Amino acid sequence: MRAYGWAGLASLAMSACASQSGMIAPPGGPVAETVARLPSSGAYALSPEELALDCRKLTGRMAVRIVQIRDFQSRAQTTSLSRGIQSASKPAFGGSGEGSDPEGRYARDRAQLTAYNARLAEKNCANFDLDAELAPGAKDPPRTRKVNRS
Repeated sequence: MRAYGWAGLASLAMSACASQSGMIAPPGGPVAETVARLPSSGAYALSPEELALDCRKLTGRMAVRIVQIRDFQSRAQTTSLSRGIQSASKPAFGGSGEGSDPEGRYARDRAQLTAYNARLAEKNCANFDLDAELAPGAKDPPRTRKVNRS
């Protein structure tokens, strides 16, 4: 009876993986760019909507994101065992993958901030010192640097 239990579990796991193959490609049509859909390579390409944002809106989005991720290095992270269990059970039982890759999420958020900051510089707007704003122990509200207009 025990052998049947392991065989059933293995069969369930393989069928769950097989059923996910059609979901690997992103759905067709226009899809809003979200942080979860950011490229994992460390580069972030601004969407046409983001390129059209003015300095004030870019700065506001950046300030919010900085506050959200600034304590990442000091925050207690879930264990790799719990993230592995969550990733393995998601195909079988559903649910979100939120929290299963905190380092990847931080890298994507940081790439987005870098791209937004570069866009602010291109537009000759005040931008952020990201290293200082994301340093451990930074508690003050995010502040932009002054732009030298010559």
